[in-house]
Amino acid sequence: MIGKWVVVVVAAVMCAGVRAKCPSSSVISPCTCREEMPGRTMECSRVTSSSQLQNVFANDMPNPQFQFFQIVKLSGRCTLEKIPANVFGSTTFMFVWFGQTDITSVDPAAFTGNEVSMLELTIADAIKLTSFPFDSLASLISLYKVDLTHTKIDTLTHVGAAPNLTQVSVTNGQVKTIEKNAVADMPRLTRLDLQNNPLTSLPDGSLAASTSEPWVVYLDGCQINDISPTAFQGSLPSGVFLNHNKMTSIPEATFRPILEHMKASEAAGSLAHYVDLTNNPAGV
Repeated sequence: MIGKWVVVVVAAVMCAGVRAKCPSSSVISPCTCREEMPGRTMECSRVTSSSQLQNVFANDMPNPQFQFFQIVKLSGRCTLEKIPANVFGSTTFMFVWFGQTDITSVDPAAFTGNEVSMLELTIADAIKLTSFPFDSLASLISLYKVDLTHTKIDTLTHVGAAPNLTQVSVTNGQVKTIEKNAVADMPRLTRLDLQNNPLTSLPDGSLAASTSEPWVVYLDGCQINDISPTAFQGSLPSGVFLNHNKMTSIPEATFRPILEHMKASEAAGSLAHYVDLTNNPAGV
């Protein structure tokens, strides 16, 4: 029932936003708004601080339901320094993109008010971002994708049990550690992407999962040379991609259960992927 209710609400938000007109430019400056299918876009690349961004959304909007929020600089960087609590006030968005900013932190309550509306969250090219409140994602009940790129985040911490979150990507960054049971509470995990991070090992429980969906983990381009036999627990993955790592051997205790799981899934008629260990010292 909850899932159906979320779909109905999100559909209503989409329809309302498409019919709505942009607010006056004087109300939202230095942000701008454009009306286009499939909805209204709020573009805020010219903001210079978090307080200035909050001031924009402190104003009353004729219709506060938007489809897209974006900061996408054509050149240079946006000097936004953080994403504070309740950054959007009473305004809601479905697709949120912070690109090429100087943000160093994201408040756990940053997206209060967007619990039902937000579907995707992207924070791209955030070269000063050192941490992210993954646990707080649990409150975003419609969110299905979160994508963080080129950050200084060094640890994938526990991801909150957001009921519809299927994809988590933290790529091309500085992740060196995966916290035990980091994704174990995600009921619908389908894709975990940690490509191109300086990971060297996958310890006990680091990739434990309880998802009801077939899921795949991408670890290409890391520096992994050791995988614990108990790194994978619970719901085993349908695909493990370890291309261009530093594995000098292929431990049977780690990979046999995964391969048997894939074989059983294929026999049951489910799509089976594979374990990719090409371009490792093991010579696979």
